[in-house]
Amino acid sequence: MADLSALSAAHYVERAIADGGSGNSSIVLELEARFAVFKEAQFALCVASGTSALIAACKAVGVRPGELVGVSAIGPAMSGQAILAVGARPLFLDSPSPSSFGISISAAADAVERGVKAVIVVPMWGYWDEQPGALAVLRRGGVPLIADTAQAPFLRLGSGLLKTADIACLSLHARKPLRAGEGGVCLTNNRQYAERMVSARNFGQKAQLKEGHLVPSGPFGEHGGANLKMNALGAAWCLSQLENVEAIRARLGQLRARGLEAFHAAGSDWHEVAQAAEVVEHGRYGITAICPDSASAANLVSGLTGAGIEVDTQRFAYRPMYEARCFGPVDRPCPVAEELTQVAVACRLEAFARLPVP
Repeated sequence: MADLSALSAAHYVERAIADGGSGNSSIVLELEARFAVFKEAQFALCVASGTSALIAACKAVGVRPGELVGVSAIGPAMSGQAILAVGARPLFLDSPSPSSFGISISAAADAVERGVKAVIVVPMWGYWDEQPGALAVLRRGGVPLIADTAQAPFLRLGSGLLKTADIACLSLHARKPLRAGEGGVCLTNNRQYAERMVSARNFGQKAQLKEGHLVPSGPFGEHGGANLKMNALGAAWCLSQLENVEAIRARLGQLRARGLEAFHAAGSDWHEVAQAAEVVEHGRYGITAICPDSASAANLVSGLTGAGIEVDTQRFAYRPMYEARCFGPVDRPCPVAEELTQVAVACRLEAFARLPVP
């Protein structure tokens, strides 16, 4: 990965330094333009991190302190912490089955009934399995959908991701396939949401369309906001990767082939987690196996770690999000999500980088 991401980076880094390295650099605008094309979005806005992207998205759809925001219970704590950061309260939504990272129809209906301001879905390790029935319930209820695709940068749907989700958020953290050290991207086709995210990112300034870019304009504090801008040096690094995105895509495909061989060689019964039929391209972050029981999952972990492979579900002690202490007591557990996290074994694709090509 390092050799790919270093290609042509020096030129962009020099430009970023010449611009002062801030989030107002032309490098950041260029990265936004590249992401808009790559993700087929009308608007792409770079921010300081994936969590910052979720915070800006929540503000854009009108989430206010004290309001409820639904979030998939199988997501990482960071997804829910963004809800806390805007002063809202997370409502944890259960999965439809112990093999799916989607949310169930009944969970979606409960979210609408309880008056959630938005719902955040999380395609863990790159797997999108949102149920059409659950999405229809949210649409009928007028609930904005935010996709936390931090672990699914290459995700593509036949119907278009931004025709399904109102806003998609990416992470450019150092462990992600496309990286800036720290950074994030907000993607949307909704002009009003995009303008609100510019304000949230740039101290409450209004947004102005200039040469095809939405840029901050006017006095600070016109709206609520903070400094959520992305550092231009990280943007320069990421921009060099997007110049070689097909090579990165191909490499991740090779790593997936190695990873599947490693999972099969580990000697335990498993099947791959569910993925919706409308997925055209997997998010290309990792591989997730679903085992018949927790003992089989432990055996699979043992086989993988014995081969020197880092297992994400072991590294992060994968459990439903609400078990993180920051969320306090949960009023309603999610039994299917609890079962899923006991039998899921996942590794990011970079864990297989040192294995030979099968």
